[in-house]
Amino acid sequence: MKPVCRIRIAEGEIAVRVMGSGPAVLCLHGVSANRATWDAIGRRLATRFTVFAPDLLGRGDSDLPAIESYRLEDEVRRAADLVHRAGIERSLLVGHSHGAAIALGLARKLSSVAGLVLLNPVTPWSRRPPILSLPGFRRSRLAAAALSRFRKPVTRYILERRVLGPAVDVDPDLVEKYSAPYASEGRARALLAIVTDWHPDELLSWLPVARVPTLVLAGAYDRRMKIADTARLADLLGASYVVAARAGHAVPDERPDLVCEAVREVAEPLGLPSYDLTKCRVEPNTGRLNRE
Repeated sequence: MKPVCRIRIAEGEIAVRVMGSGPAVLCLHGVSANRATWDAIGRRLATRFTVFAPDLLGRGDSDLPAIESYRLEDEVRRAADLVHRAGIERSLLVGHSHGAAIALGLARKLSSVAGLVLLNPVTPWSRRPPILSLPGFRRSRLAAAALSRFRKPVTRYILERRVLGPAVDVDPDLVEKYSAPYASEGRARALLAIVTDWHPDELLSWLPVARVPTLVLAGAYDRRMKIADTARLADLLGASYVVAARAGHAVPDERPDLVCEAVREVAEPLGLPSYDLTKCRVEPNTGRLNRE
């Protein structure tokens, strides 16, 4: 696995795993996940594409921003800054869950987005959990401490009851993959702010104005995003629509083969240029990725 680089944007440093060579594919993880979502997919795609898998700001190994705002507008702005700083020109975006909403926002903001693959996408009609509206929840130190301390059983419960379909077992490695960053209470506090700022209805204002070649991939057993809603979003976007049998809300983990097939299908007719790796270099002492 390639080492992780750090790209400085206006609000902090983003940890990014860069894999392979060829046209640029930017992969955006879900609201509380991290770049590890793309490990299996990145390994498969690296033979044909340059795969960028960042930790979104406040998650994984990326910085915790001084200004804590994670509305969709903020997430899209930061992702656009990342695209610019990394020198990514025409590219394909792959987004999972909330990452799919960010990808749609980028397609509206940047003319360089040539295609989209949206996995288990958040839709404007997705249900927002009532707990996120409780007074004081966003900055609750007690909730953050409990989340950090009990991160593994909480993650296991969510994976079993809310995320995975019947095709994948919840093993310790999968739990560790998504719970490890929240061993830090600071990260847990940031997560409360991140999920509290999650307003799915904001997406209606961020849908692309121009049609972009798009494929929506949903899970037949997705208990987070309703099939009817993802189909409605696909219709609104004029997108191809595929439902993965026996998959839940974690298509990148459950069906990486199908995700890679979708990426190749969308990318093939686009004629994307190969990403020029010489545009960037890694500083030997910091691991920071800079434009030349």
